[in-house]
Amino acid sequence: MGSVPARRSSEVLDGFAPPVPAAVAARAEAMAVGRRPVEPRRSASVVLLRDGARPGMDPARGVEVYLMHRHERMPFAPSVAVFPGGGVDAVDVSPSAAAADPVLACALRETAEETTVRLEADALVPWARWVTPATEPRRYDTTFYLAALPGGQEARDVSGETVRAAWTPVRQALADRGAGDLVLMPPTWSILAELTAAPDVATLLRAGAGRRVETVLPRVVPHEGGWRFAYEVLA
Repeated sequence: MGSVPARRSSEVLDGFAPPVPAAVAARAEAMAVGRRPVEPRRSASVVLLRDGARPGMDPARGVEVYLMHRHERMPFAPSVAVFPGGGVDAVDVSPSAAAADPVLACALRETAEETTVRLEADALVPWARWVTPATEPRRYDTTFYLAALPGGQEARDVSGETVRAAWTPVRQALADRGAGDLVLMPPTWSILAELTAAPDVATLLRAGAGRRVETVLPRVVPHEGGWRFAYEVLA
């Protein structure tokens, strides 16, 4: 039986040091002279998974994840690959919400709206939580859940926010990032890096059931005359 090594989310990123984009650096400089940070909006994202070792498929594909490649015109995270998700809305806190927890209700709603996949609340396993850096004008406090694609359902991109969406082997997504063919934000990269340790989806869901979810805040900090990313664990 496979297992996933227990690691802190921030530890996965120890060797991850992407350059700080010029626009992000400019916002960090503005923050340094007194600009107040925007309050982050609660949001949810679902890491939709399936096993690659299916009839007629190469078993070496391993676990696959559903990635949505966002339009370059999107105001937040343009031209990057992300998991389905979005911000908590009023409907998520209403009596008719799919779950008592608004963040969980948001995860269920956004997955259905963006992929047509309908999940039950108890099928989602909390895995990570990330907060957008204080330097950014759009900030989110996002809980990431793992979920297996339910039998008999197929994911379809109906979001209107992407250029394409597809099932991708986790190892291939990381290889594409390393080759410069895929852009990933730190939370997505960190989660994918952890998923590679599991032989199948069932192993990941078992690992998530006993996982202590940390809240990670990336910070843009001065470094050798410029700026670099650092990762702070809040809880």
